[in-house]
Amino acid sequence: MNNFHTLLIANRGEIARRIITTAKRLGIKTIAVYSDIDVEALHVREADQAIYIGPAESSSSYSNIDAILNACARTGAQAVHPGYGFLAENADFARAVQEAGLIFVGPSADVIDLMGNKSRAKEAMQQAGVGVVPGGLVREVRDLEALASEVGYPLMFKATAGGGGRGMRIALNDKELMSSYEAAKSEALSSFGSDEIIIERVIQEARHVEVQILSDQQGNCIHLGERDCSMQRRFQKVVEEAPSPVVSAELRAQMGAVACAAGQSIDYVGAGTIEFLLDKNNNFYFMEMNTRLQVEHGVTEMITGLDLVELQLQIARGESLPIRQEEVVFKGHAMELRVCAEDPQAQFLPQVGRISLWHPSPYIRVDSSVEKGTEISPFYDSMIAKFMAHAPSREEVIRKLTYACSTSALLGVKNNIDFLSRLINHPVFLSGKGTINFLSNEDLSADYWCQNPSERALLAAAFVLNGLCTEPPFQRADGGFERQRTQQLRATHIIDIEHSQNSSPMKTQYVIAPKGDGYKVTAFTAGSEEHFFHVDYSFEKNHEVVIVVDGIREKYKFARANQSGLWIQDGSAAWYIQRAQTDKKNNDVVDGMVLLRAPMTGKVISIEVAAGDAVQAEQSLLVVESMKMEVPLSISVNGVVSEVDVEVGQQISAGQILMEIEHNE
Repeated sequence: MNNFHTLLIANRGEIARRIITTAKRLGIKTIAVYSDIDVEALHVREADQAIYIGPAESSSSYSNIDAILNACARTGAQAVHPGYGFLAENADFARAVQEAGLIFVGPSADVIDLMGNKSRAKEAMQQAGVGVVPGGLVREVRDLEALASEVGYPLMFKATAGGGGRGMRIALNDKELMSSYEAAKSEALSSFGSDEIIIERVIQEARHVEVQILSDQQGNCIHLGERDCSMQRRFQKVVEEAPSPVVSAELRAQMGAVACAAGQSIDYVGAGTIEFLLDKNNNFYFMEMNTRLQVEHGVTEMITGLDLVELQLQIARGESLPIRQEEVVFKGHAMELRVCAEDPQAQFLPQVGRISLWHPSPYIRVDSSVEKGTEISPFYDSMIAKFMAHAPSREEVIRKLTYACSTSALLGVKNNIDFLSRLINHPVFLSGKGTINFLSNEDLSADYWCQNPSERALLAAAFVLNGLCTEPPFQRADGGFERQRTQQLRATHIIDIEHSQNSSPMKTQYVIAPKGDGYKVTAFTAGSEEHFFHVDYSFEKNHEVVIVVDGIREKYKFARANQSGLWIQDGSAAWYIQRAQTDKKNNDVVDGMVLLRAPMTGKVISIEVAAGDAVQAEQSLLVVESMKMEVPLSISVNGVVSEVDVEVGQQISAGQILMEIEHNE
């Protein structure tokens, strides 16, 4: 037995907190590691002990093997849990931990090495009799066209050392072949330190279905059913659920048996996930194996009642699995939504900033590492929370999560909660027929996805911004309530809405005049008829504004951003609203010069043109990296590059001028 009572968690955020929770319940001392940005992060405060490992850049902290091993030595850690991301699937790290005489909570370094390389993993699965997607390793660039012809279009490039959707690109034809290959190589090298690429055929109308397995050191292996991860955007999972709405009990047993056989064929030990593509005829093909705990492990825990982290720790101690396959019982349905700091109305660009208000719904499971005041930086992944719900049926789960989205508040940073709520209520998703191509085929700028704030939310914001809220009602001696009298003012107030369907500011002008004990309000919005309201009263308290309009009481969470603007939560959507700035100038085109600005905080990783170059509309001019995502930037007109204002490797801020292009009329 490899007993241990001190566990170092080589990770951060919500996964570190998740591991800490189980370890403490089992009586295991927990040690957190942290970078300078995470000095007072929740995972640091909740651990029994914490140790600093370096600056925020991941290469200097959470992905630094020497720093982690040094932390183990200094704290007396006996075991290391890698979590997911960073070093979780790094064979060198697992090997170094084991060579240091410590217990690694996961499979052997050799197995991680084998399954971490997509090309070698496919060969191993073929030898084990598991069906794989047609394709192969790109050994020479000169062989690319021949290999593409053999595989057939559409095809996909994948980083052999990668995961999480990074280092992946699709080519639809010969014209896109080389550019997709180069883009995949670049992102693979940046994310994983290797630019080795494989090529695979794209399975049409496929679903992404993965099977959770657990294997102990005695050779026992069980599966805990499947998770459906077909809702993806840019190869990143958005929604996960268990069980899959299209997998029957018979198919589940078949896929589970294949997954267990695959794990046993490579002497796998620990928790792992075999990922399959499932076609419309229920044929399934091996894609890859994740040799770690998955982001979405919580939905499996909900339908099985098992704690996967506890099982990982038991296996690491050398104990046999405490449950046999026939004892695994699946109950109900579970679903997870990945809440990310990104802007759905700006092509989901990652967002940075400080969280000014965080009130997640108390009615669901929320795995998160943020709180009011948390700084969202460009150095780590954009996911900041996971919303999970469990119920007897899929329909009930969707209802629970929809309500949770509408009763949560995440203010200060643009996020995707409203997008997630709309996604799980889309007719295609509700029918259970969504494939991995669903979101890429959807027009995500359509009215269904991009709504404007409600009139009452705007009205509440206008009252807060212009100081028209009174004190909350007070209780009289006789037990009744009496509200403060309204301020007797007559004024015209203008506010700007930063987000709208067409991404341009939507201005609403309010004329507010006293009437009786309240206000008569007339609202003017461009392109719409004027609206009239009677506001009985409004007050604010503890980040909440209450407004009574025409006798109906509504409440909205809000947080002030500055003297002229605030964030307000309107159902599942968060909006930034400010007083109108009538003299605001558009600085993106000045005297015929187009100014290319940074859409986000990040780092310049490549510049593809130079001063004097003629450029075409939508041509990639430079590539910016933020939160592990590479974003090529372009302009919508033709022109000639006049000035390049940045250099490769430079850290940039949102709104910063990167390049100046002389516009050709």
